[in-house]
Amino acid sequence: MSGSIEPLPAGVTCIASAPSRPRPRLAIVGAVHGNEHCGLEAIRRLEAEFAAGDRVLSEGTLFLVHGNPEATVERRRFTERGVDLNRAFDYAFVDELAREMWEPEHHRALALKPLLAHVDAVLDLHSTSAPTPAFAIASRVAASEPFARALGLEYLTLGWDGPGLLGDRVLLGQLTLRDRPGVAVECGQHDDDAAPEVAYRCAIRALSHFGLIKPLPDASSPTMRTLVVRAAVKRPSENFRFEQPLQGMQSLPVGYVIGHGDHLAVTVRNPCIAIMPNDDVPVGEDMLYIGDDIGANSDDHI
Repeated sequence: MSGSIEPLPAGVTCIASAPSRPRPRLAIVGAVHGNEHCGLEAIRRLEAEFAAGDRVLSEGTLFLVHGNPEATVERRRFTERGVDLNRAFDYAFVDELAREMWEPEHHRALALKPLLAHVDAVLDLHSTSAPTPAFAIASRVAASEPFARALGLEYLTLGWDGPGLLGDRVLLGQLTLRDRPGVAVECGQHDDDAAPEVAYRCAIRALSHFGLIKPLPDASSPTMRTLVVRAAVKRPSENFRFEQPLQGMQSLPVGYVIGHGDHLAVTVRNPCIAIMPNDDVPVGEDMLYIGDDIGANSDDHI
């Protein structure tokens, strides 16, 4: 599991408390999507602090990972003719696509694979298209939930590995396969001025949670509203649009019209919560996730 990862992939900085790169080994990832800059700002801030000696590891090893440098240069979610990097970590493309058909994201996913097999935990920092309060996404590994709760956010979401959801295609899936904790954080909307600070605070709390830095004096966590993701709503046609703009964590009552187009309307059958709404996605892609407060009884929402 912990074989050599030399040389480190481009865009990866290693900071270790000893030359042997001792455990625990934590990776903090930013800009897996090139238009999501908050995580990249957070890891660059950490790099500067460690380089200046303003912050020092007590133990363990930290990897600061720029997820998709090429897409960042292009200021796109993924490269112009590329694919979503955060749907490539099941590595299905290795068997399904001839190498000459690989896009930059395929090469990047493969370059990061040894690192993901080397670390003990991952914090993956993202942002959203629509306004949303910051929230954590915990993988199904048992240790992921206390990790997420240590980040000090208002919302925690569970259940992303359910049928028709993201499963193990995302970066955290590589940790799940090894029963290692992984948490993603949606730090707010892409252009929210507060998102980089949210990303940075989550990174610091992750370092403290795994003991890489001394315990924080103000590390108490607020009570989190915990949601279970039940379903993904896929964009059914080119003309389908939301009836009105949706915000993340918006409550949707019975009868609420999510959207319509091409003689099709999607309405809410049971009260639920909107998570990561975005109707500007390709047909067939997820444009909305539906969540319930944990303990809710309904299984069928739309």
